[in-house]
Amino acid sequence: MQGSVGTKIREARKERNVTLRDLSERTGLSVSQLSKLENGKARLTVDVALMIAGVLHVPVASFLFRPKPGLQARRSITRSGSGVMHEGNAMSFEVLCSDFRDKTNIFWRVTLTAKSFEENGGWRSHSGEEFVHVLSGRLELHTIHYDPAVLNPGDSILFDGEMQHAYVALGGDPVVMLMSNTVPRDGLPAGV
Repeated sequence: MQGSVGTKIREARKERNVTLRDLSERTGLSVSQLSKLENGKARLTVDVALMIAGVLHVPVASFLFRPKPGLQARRSITRSGSGVMHEGNAMSFEVLCSDFRDKTNIFWRVTLTAKSFEENGGWRSHSGEEFVHVLSGRLELHTIHYDPAVLNPGDSILFDGEMQHAYVALGGDPVVMLMSNTVPRDGLPAGV
């Protein structure tokens, strides 16, 4: 699909023989709001893009991202156990798929053994957003503004990295999680 976001939405809708009224009824958005989106007179948010993509059965990325000229065929593979390792306070970070230039995320496979807030080194914070998906173990995520959240295997959380946070492994087993951090606009931190 080429063109603006609004054009992409309109094309996807028409390819599936869905009227604006049908899309309105199925998303809960007004016909007027949908028309403004399609005509470029309203900004598309991630939540709205997810609703529309779900109804039209298209990848949400087709609405949210524009391909970069010359970079559409990139890929990066990290074989099991071959990522660059970083060690922290009772945490080990394996950097995954790190060889793209101009990337917007850092991906990690993290193993946490800290059984207490202090063992994890206390509060940490950084720019951007942090996404965590628990693969195994039970994670207790502490944040300065919320009560601790307990995450079990299969649970995920996304939060602002600027908010002070810390991790604790509950029970006797380490926590293994997939983590992604957005890259600050001014580039990657040194050593990543």
